[in-house]
Amino acid sequence: MSSCEFGPVGERRKSPDFQAFLGWAEAILSHNIALSCYKVEAEMSSRSAATLGLSFLLMAIALTGCVAPPANEPELSQPTQTSTSTSETSQVVLYDEWPADGFPNDAAEITAASLENNTLTIKVNYPGGCQEHTFELHAWTAFLASQPPQGTLHLAHDAHGDTCAEHVERMLTFDLTPLNKERNDPSEHPLQLRIFAPIGGSFAAESVMPLVEWP
Repeated sequence: MSSCEFGPVGERRKSPDFQAFLGWAEAILSHNIALSCYKVEAEMSSRSAATLGLSFLLMAIALTGCVAPPANEPELSQPTQTSTSTSETSQVVLYDEWPADGFPNDAAEITAASLENNTLTIKVNYPGGCQEHTFELHAWTAFLASQPPQGTLHLAHDAHGDTCAEHVERMLTFDLTPLNKERNDPSEHPLQLRIFAPIGGSFAAESVMPLVEWP
């Protein structure tokens, strides 16, 4: 059964069924084309969104790269803290003979010494800062027969187990009146004072220079 008819002069005429088929085919084709265009648009939109997101990401990375990272600064050694204090005036402690167990001699450096009337001022520095340190001045009651005579004094220092390393400066003052009473001979005026500093385990072999003159 043919779906086409031929008119005069060999003309082919479309039958109604064929025309309906063509209409259906055109509708299907239009739908497919529209669907394809929708997919293309959706894909293009998705790609545009992805491209836009990538652009923002690259821009953020670029801006981050513009900020120079902080340079690794070398660590500077912190200066040792220094504290300065002044002690109340203590009396000199006299001895006739060197004691068997000696005197406390934790290390301390004598940086200055001066005398006014009968008061001896000694400036010391030592490591510490975590415990109260005790200082005593011990004086030998016998004087060295030199010209002028000399008195011997030892600065005792007890750190009481302080292991801290803070740099401590301290002004110590001692009343020498008890020792002055031992100067019975006029030749013992003036008297040169030899002060020995504790060095940790013993006392210094040499006295603090210059010697302090006591009129």
